[in-house]
Amino acid sequence: MADEMKGKDKFDNNICSPCGSLSQNVNTLNMVSIELADLDGGAPNVNEECSLTAAQRARIERNRLKARALQDARLVRRPDLAGQTEAAKCDSGGGFLLEEEEPMATVAVSAPPAPLLDPAAQPHCALCQRPFACSYLFDTFDYSVCDSCRDDEDEHSLMTRTEAKAEFLLKDCDLDARPPPLRCVRRRNPHRGGGDMRLYLRAQLRDRALLVWGSVAGLDEERARRAQRSGRAKLKQTQRRLRALRMDVRSSLYDRSAPKHLHEFGPETYRAADDDYERVCLVCGHRETYEKM
Repeated sequence: MADEMKGKDKFDNNICSPCGSLSQNVNTLNMVSIELADLDGGAPNVNEECSLTAAQRARIERNRLKARALQDARLVRRPDLAGQTEAAKCDSGGGFLLEEEEPMATVAVSAPPAPLLDPAAQPHCALCQRPFACSYLFDTFDYSVCDSCRDDEDEHSLMTRTEAKAEFLLKDCDLDARPPPLRCVRRRNPHRGGGDMRLYLRAQLRDRALLVWGSVAGLDEERARRAQRSGRAKLKQTQRRLRALRMDVRSSLYDRSAPKHLHEFGPETYRAADDDYERVCLVCGHRETYEKM
């Protein structure tokens, strides 16, 4: 009887031992899958997460953060080497390098000046004599005229620098160096290859011309004097061209072998009326008029 019981227990142990080894293998597979999930940095399934301990979950989180930091570090722009002339490149993490685009130049936009709210500090309009808080002409050109009295067609129109020098007979020093220097606004030049245009206020240019030439009469006299001088220069140029044309047409009658006449001028005389000098050839009587700088 005792022998039969021992044989039965041995048989039961042999039957149960495969089951015990099977459950042990299942636990081992679960631990291996957890370790692989830890190495890959991925999150385990919901069923596996419920069976993880706090230490294992903390380890998974540390590995995930470490992998994320390594990935971000690969995408960070690496510093250029000393003496490297190539454009800065960035590792995309996909097996190729991306050229870093240069940032576009930002145009600094200045905010308009704040209006003057204090009535005592507000400027008065030069036309209507009323105070105003803000004005385009005052903020841009420092010209005390309110927006209601502004005349963009005639009095307060804008002129280019070339037009101002031609109409009001001003020089660069009169616009920039003579105190106070005139303020201007810059606009894009519509012509190709030109720089920015500098636009001035017509009223300020007229006042500056009166300051330079003394009065309107002085400005008109200077305009007439320059017009006469330009007319004389054009007349001389036309006569020179006509003379050359006659010589080309009547070349058969022109003796080129004759010696060229050299003028022998006498003493020069100053003509106060025209503000120039004159001298006469003692041989042929030719008169030459010229100016001195």
